[in-house]
Amino acid sequence: MPIDFILIIAGVASALLLIAGMMAGRINPAWRIWPAPPVGSAKSFAFWTLFRTLNVSVLILAAERFLTTLSGSLAPFRIALAAVAFIAGVVYIYTLWSLGRKATYCQASGLETTGVYRWTRNPQYATAILAFTALGLAAWSWDATLLAAALVIVYAMMARTEEPWLEARYGRPYLDYKKDVPRFFNIRHAASELQAFLAHKVPALASSQRSKR
Repeated sequence: MPIDFILIIAGVASALLLIAGMMAGRINPAWRIWPAPPVGSAKSFAFWTLFRTLNVSVLILAAERFLTTLSGSLAPFRIALAAVAFIAGVVYIYTLWSLGRKATYCQASGLETTGVYRWTRNPQYATAILAFTALGLAAWSWDATLLAAALVIVYAMMARTEEPWLEARYGRPYLDYKKDVPRFFNIRHAASELQAFLAHKVPALASSQRSKR
């Protein structure tokens, strides 16, 4: 059996089960698979197995399709998309590191609102969605592109599904944070944060230069 066929079957099955599981969890909290139940539980094992299977299936299939079909007039465009996916992936890894292992695995470790979390409430999801959207388009193959789209849907659902859990964990501080910072990203908030950053950093840099003289 060809490896790409195995990847497609594993990816599609994982995506359908993850989407169905998160929808079921919204109907009945007892069926919740995300945010993941305690580490070591059967539900936690099932979620992370399906989630990792889907991610790996998309990565391998999209990379294979990209490398074996890269030719023609669209090649520069596809290479640019792959570069966007790579950069977004690097930022995604950084956001995972900044959040910490405990919070990544749904163990409350304090509400993070600084650094990249000033720009978006979900930097991991925002960067992963950008990375896999770009990668799926760079693959330029119906199977890899559709599987990447399914993974993007899973990431978007994870962001929405965990909000009630975060509200219950952190209460008013999270509600205030939720009101001020977008779920993923928007231009108006980004411009506001950039303006605040420049207003703080530029005078400090000018003062530093004057003191050196």
